[in-house]
Amino acid sequence: MRKHYDFSKAKRVTPDRVIKNPSIMISLRVPGHVVARLRDEADRMGMPYQTLINTILHRFANGELIDKNEAKKIAG
Repeated sequence: MRKHYDFSKAKRVTPDRVIKNPSIMISLRVPGHVVARLRDEADRMGMPYQTLINTILHRFANGELIDKNEAKKIAG
């Protein structure tokens, strides 16, 4: 370990450089068959399964996903 470090080229973190809405890690128990189905679907779509899960959760939270029965009602 050095006694002195050169911070002359270091950049100060300003409020505009701080992440506004950081992701947080959570633990969640999901049945194996559900994870397997999500992995299969993610592979089919060419994306990591975690990205697919995040996309599904994001769409649900924003009201973009609807129940199959609701979709049938809308379709007539």
